[in-house]
Amino acid sequence: MQSVDITKLMQDAARDAVSYIAEEHKLTLDFSLASLTDIDTVLSTLHQRQQQQSHSSELIFTLTNIIGAYIGEVFIANYGGNWHNNTADPSAPFISVQLSDKEFPFASVCYHKITQDNAILVANYVKQAAANVMQ
Repeated sequence: MQSVDITKLMQDAARDAVSYIAEEHKLTLDFSLASLTDIDTVLSTLHQRQQQQSHSSELIFTLTNIIGAYIGEVFIANYGGNWHNNTADPSAPFISVQLSDKEFPFASVCYHKITQDNAILVANYVKQAAANVMQ
């Protein structure tokens, strides 16, 4: 997949996240760093629902990818970087944001928060990711 195609795909996915969160969670996202606290709220709600009754793997895949795309677009807008299709392991490719020599798989962070560790704060993860690049 060409980088232009990946970028468009992820921008479209981020817009899907904005629509989903507005409809299902009644929150308005604006692609600001401050909006990441709303993302944490949504992911916490999804984590609580997951604990009560497991979501389908297809739903989790879709939600983590669109919300991860939103987080990535916020990161790119504030710190720079590009979408990157990592195919190092052909059996488990993933799309991440690449900046300098670092990769940030935001969808994976969303997946981990929903399915395992609600204590993860996306807003803090993004700040730490940016700090790691600036070192």
